[in-house]
Amino acid sequence: MILLSGILYYFLMGVLNLVGLGISKKFLTEVAIRTLKESDIIYFDNYTSKSCDINVNTLREIVGNKGNIIEADRTLLENNSRLIMEYLDKNYKVSIAVIGDALIATTHVSLVVEAKQRGHEVNIIPGISVHCYIISKSLLSSYKFGKSVTITFPYDDFIDPAIYNVISENKQLGLHTILYLDLKEGRAMTANEAIQILLKLEGKFKMNVISKSDIIIVGARLGCDDERIIATTIEEALKADFGSTPHIIILPGNLHYMEADAIKWMLMK
Repeated sequence: MILLSGILYYFLMGVLNLVGLGISKKFLTEVAIRTLKESDIIYFDNYTSKSCDINVNTLREIVGNKGNIIEADRTLLENNSRLIMEYLDKNYKVSIAVIGDALIATTHVSLVVEAKQRGHEVNIIPGISVHCYIISKSLLSSYKFGKSVTITFPYDDFIDPAIYNVISENKQLGLHTILYLDLKEGRAMTANEAIQILLKLEGKFKMNVISKSDIIIVGARLGCDDERIIATTIEEALKADFGSTPHIIILPGNLHYMEADAIKWMLMK
């Protein structure tokens, strides 16, 4: 509060919350639920990731009639943050609700920086991400994972070569690679589609980075009661039915004997 010429001026401070929802409803934390209930406006990020059972209706069940929930696409959150900042400037409590962990991907860091620069309070509420979940469930050593990469849907016939390059670099170092699968206009890529893309990249670059005999680990609907985590060969995975999305893939690098034993156990399931 500042006194100027006998007039009181108040600097209103809004609150921006980055709320990680976890990968399924049963992993929602108490602090995440409480924060959502206390929010004036909730933006539900519907493009960064997909859950087997969390959607905008889930959030409405959590907050009841309180709060305004807006489904937000990439344009709104990344390219049109002005609306969010205007709400903060009016002293609103605004939450960005994100499946998984709100800032594992750097998508929303710019919002945090901009809100801080404008003098607003920022709270980050972490959630269980698919990244840490699949590492734990794969039984592979967390110390041996290299850079992750997203397999994106081809644009016309163009496939991003960065996918192949990341896998190649990790394999040269003996490291495992997590492959996130693209989400486009609400449709999640399947593991089978992703594998076909990998084989097309190998057919193009021919550097023996990806072979049909390679082991692949596929996670499906992680966090839900019907989740599946399967280790098989790429050749067998092409023919497999992994069920409903979301899916995620690990391409293992060099295996410690304990990791190899763990994968054999998964192969037997």
